[in-house]
Amino acid sequence: MSATTVTYRPATPFDAPRIAALHAQSWQENYRGALTDEYLDREATAERLSVWTERFSQPNDDMQVMLAEAGNQLVGFCCVFLHHDPQDGALLDNLHVRAEYQGRGVGRRLIRWAAVIAVAADPENRLHLWVLKTNTSAAAVYRHLGGRTGRTESKQLVPGQPAPVEAICVHFDAEQLI
Repeated sequence: MSATTVTYRPATPFDAPRIAALHAQSWQENYRGALTDEYLDREATAERLSVWTERFSQPNDDMQVMLAEAGNQLVGFCCVFLHHDPQDGALLDNLHVRAEYQGRGVGRRLIRWAAVIAVAADPENRLHLWVLKTNTSAAAVYRHLGGRTGRTESKQLVPGQPAPVEAICVHFDAEQLI
């Protein structure tokens, strides 16, 4: 891996294919056992492209997406939905970083950006995310960053998948992340 500088910028609709590809790759690497191999190996890339194309198809001021790039390569991204839940506040819906860039501060920078966006939109500084119960490494990172675990719910990540997965809600005081 080169020492290429990582830069950050807001996403545009033209970034949807790259976001979808990284999203699918991250799920393929981290969600084995939670989602079917059939979905991960044969359907995830196209399905994630459909999701991200749809998300960018209409202007939505409540959806904010930030990219982390090293040269021309997308190495991470996060997506925040502001005003998502009256109880939990803004939703950090996605935070994905390529495996070879993990531990280099990319995820920390992205979650800080999400916190800045959340604080600007919510006077109560609320930010939350859902992490799969089986994704213990991500849960540990969120706890290290000050996240407090809350309720557990069954989530249907992908329509048509055979069973929902157990996910834990993690709450942040967004101001503490900045």
